[in-house]
Amino acid sequence: MNWQQSFDEAVEAHLSELEQQKKDELRLAFGERDMVVFDGLLPERLRDEMQEEALRLLRQHGRRRELHIQETGNTPRYFNSAGRQAIAEHGRYIPAFFASEPIKRFLAEINAGKPLFPVPYEPEEYIINSQQAMGDTHGWHWDDYTFALIWIVEAPAEGEGALVEYIPRTEWDRDDKANCVQKILESHETSRVCIPQGHCYLMKANTTLHRISPLTGSSRRTVIVFTYASEEDFQKDISHETMEQIWENEIKSGQEAIAASGS
Repeated sequence: MNWQQSFDEAVEAHLSELEQQKKDELRLAFGERDMVVFDGLLPERLRDEMQEEALRLLRQHGRRRELHIQETGNTPRYFNSAGRQAIAEHGRYIPAFFASEPIKRFLAEINAGKPLFPVPYEPEEYIINSQQAMGDTHGWHWDDYTFALIWIVEAPAEGEGALVEYIPRTEWDRDDKANCVQKILESHETSRVCIPQGHCYLMKANTTLHRISPLTGSSRRTVIVFTYASEEDFQKDISHETMEQIWENEIKSGQEAIAASGS
């Protein structure tokens, strides 16, 4: 049995113990809000190992990001992060989680039986982000692909900011970059939630305007972001301008590595 099979077997056994009523509650909540928070997705040992791996990779391969994204009205991105390439090369648990069929089947149950697929763009498969300095924020934006599953590795202390703020069922007006965010903020109510360490949340992130509010204290918020595609995503011409701005060096390095290998 290889590593992926061993991981999946443990996850399958764990998820089989989850009561159907709980799954139904998650499905209904996600259908109502396009966002749902839950815990217990992994056995305790795998959960702890994956979280430790994320912190190790962030220490060893994380880089500081400080920029503003024009495509979403110059909203800020201030955080430390480790990209997909470093995680794939030096990680074990995070890549196994993303590739796990039992995980994808469980998420499909929450999504009213509709499947989730690996995104067809490697740099967005999984990343690690960490707000760890006063004022760090992941500013207002929409994602390129439909689904984001965000795992909370470290949660800020209560009252120290870094809340998930979101407005579901909104549209990214790419023809009005300067005002696309502000128009939504002025015409919709914003929901806010603080999510504990060890929990995760599933979001329809391409139609939910969302941000992580500025960190206001000395604690940290560290997450693993997994991105999945819907069937509809494969029929769209999806560009990756914002991702390519944030991860320019890593994406270029990955492309050079592929070219050098002759793949």
